[in-house]
Amino acid sequence: MRLLDTETGQFVEKDPEGAIYAILSHTWDRDGEQTYEELKKIQRRYDPESNLPPRRLHAGGSDDIILSPPQQDRGGPVPPAPSSQLPSHSASVTARRPTARKRLTEPEVDALLLFFEVHGISDPTPASASNDHNPALGAEYHVTSPQSIWDDPDLSPKIRNACVVARNNGYRYIWIDSCCIDKSSSSELSEAINSMYKWYSLAAVCYAFLADVPPGHDHQAVGSDFRKSRWFTRGWTLQELIAPINVEFLSRDWAPVGSKHALDGLVESVTKIARRALLHLDPLDKFTVAQRLSWAADRETTREEDKAYSLLGIFDINMPTIYGEGDRAFRRLQEQIIQRIPDQSLFAWGMGLPAGSLSPQPSSSASNNPVVLDAVQTLQSLFADSPARFSCGGSVHRIQLLASYNRQLQYTFTPYGIHARFRMIALTPDLLSRVLLPHRTVERALLGDSEGWYLLILMCEHAEHPGYLLGRVCHITPSKHLYPGYIRTVTGRWSREPETAMDLFLLSPESIRPLLPLAEVEVFIPHPDRVDLPSRLRSQPYVAIRLVVLMETRDALRAHGYATELRGPDPGHPATHWLTLSKDEHTIVIKFQHVLKDDGRRFKIEADARMSRTPESSSRLERDRDYVFWWDSMQWSLRPNAPPSQTISLGAPAEGGLAVDLGLDFAGTGVYYVRVEILGAPPAYSEAPVEPSLFVRGSSRGAIEPASG
Repeated sequence: MRLLDTETGQFVEKDPEGAIYAILSHTWDRDGEQTYEELKKIQRRYDPESNLPPRRLHAGGSDDIILSPPQQDRGGPVPPAPSSQLPSHSASVTARRPTARKRLTEPEVDALLLFFEVHGISDPTPASASNDHNPALGAEYHVTSPQSIWDDPDLSPKIRNACVVARNNGYRYIWIDSCCIDKSSSSELSEAINSMYKWYSLAAVCYAFLADVPPGHDHQAVGSDFRKSRWFTRGWTLQELIAPINVEFLSRDWAPVGSKHALDGLVESVTKIARRALLHLDPLDKFTVAQRLSWAADRETTREEDKAYSLLGIFDINMPTIYGEGDRAFRRLQEQIIQRIPDQSLFAWGMGLPAGSLSPQPSSSASNNPVVLDAVQTLQSLFADSPARFSCGGSVHRIQLLASYNRQLQYTFTPYGIHARFRMIALTPDLLSRVLLPHRTVERALLGDSEGWYLLILMCEHAEHPGYLLGRVCHITPSKHLYPGYIRTVTGRWSREPETAMDLFLLSPESIRPLLPLAEVEVFIPHPDRVDLPSRLRSQPYVAIRLVVLMETRDALRAHGYATELRGPDPGHPATHWLTLSKDEHTIVIKFQHVLKDDGRRFKIEADARMSRTPESSSRLERDRDYVFWWDSMQWSLRPNAPPSQTISLGAPAEGGLAVDLGLDFAGTGVYYVRVEILGAPPAYSEAPVEPSLFVRGSSRGAIEPASG
């Protein structure tokens, strides 16, 4: 481990198991930090034996914190006085000490004058003139130069001040990630990332420097700078807060704010990290995977990969770092977790609180409104694509399982995906209406291939409902590939009740008991799809929506005798497309209109279709118009596998009417391919309300699509 000597300013190699050292936790400056190579360049200017700390002036025996680089050198060395606490006096800016000046000897002056003469440099001002101008200067020439690395103006103030704080508290060595890692070496960087949690845990003290927190404020106050500090929002500082036993918070002028132990309640409320984990009262293994991931849900990293790498120590996992892999790093982390930790809460991520009894009882008026339940499969893996998906995971706890359910978890990696066996309950309309949503009147459940829909029973519970198992909606394809899904309520075109989506359900012991023994189903968790768009692109809000008709669709319609024309949008109608299908006997015009809400995070597309007979046709249509629509919301991050299509009926069968199947496939941010298929005679006319379909974000063959959220 490469440490920085707080007395000499030089690097030293130490075994972290035997060394006593301080460690710095900080947020990196947006303009960059002083690197290993830059600090090495400064270190080469000085003799390691002479780079001792500057002389102290304070009676308390502590060095000054300097918030800007010094312009002059400081006095000779005085060994630091050990202190078990931060300095009692304020560590803010102090008056800079008088500069010590070195006087040249007479031979040195003669040599300097000869140098001037040989190189044609004008003689310096005589000493007498200098003395007349400033009698404080002696007869000899005064030459100012840095005496110590600590006085070098090129040395980063952060490095200097961190060393001052550590030295004043008796620590000879300190580790600072920005300068103690040679990031030009990929092997050293990977070793450091995999060792980071250990290094922080072995440190005698961790100084958490809060660069945006002023001193002397009420840090407990609502909206305080401490609560809003950027340090609490960064991914890497999570393990830097948890791993060390002793954490001391410092304000922006390096003054002490308080320790992790003294501020435990405040830190817990800011970070949502359990106090017993913060203070090492319980080992991290006592907290579920979902709980630990929830601590990182609201944290950010500059590099996408660091969302995973910054969590390695939290799960006691080592794995190679591969910058450039993007969000696949988080997938790899989860694959490592299932091989080491028998905890299915890893799969308890989703939209929020589980449905069923956790949801508040609806009003009587809402309860009387019958709902239609629709099941939607997604292309999202059973693994989450980001720690952000675990924002509600803090309430997911382990459960003591029934003996008939308890079994060893095994995962086998194969070319077809990760082979696993899960306990499942078949998801049927009766189960939905009788057990999962007993407070709703379910008119019907549209489960499609009902044999493929299940509740995956997870070995965990919600903190508010101990003893209730969590069941995750999932769909199993004929090839045994497992995909998560959700149940959505369809309330009808004119209903004011908001539509909802549910991916986690609570199962009471009473509802589980009649279903025992639970079926064990063999499945494969698919490998990542190489054509998936990056998460950042998938989650971008829309500025506009553009529709495209592919050549394959035009050719298929031409085979049925239809000419295809797609127009719009235009300046007068920026949110409208017109699709015209023309044939000898009739013309079909489908008007697509879209509406964007919440800055493009929610949207809806309506399709209003009309069919008209040509003058040559003698037949008349009783029903020449139909209407369907799609909607979606990025807050749910749903990625349908088989995009739901909508069927429009134009005319009655006896009139030669048609049924037309419409679908939308995601092609890119705000771009959708229109699918049109002529089905022939329409179904019998029904007055049932139009039911919306979830907005299409992919194709049944796994086309690219955004994950909302």
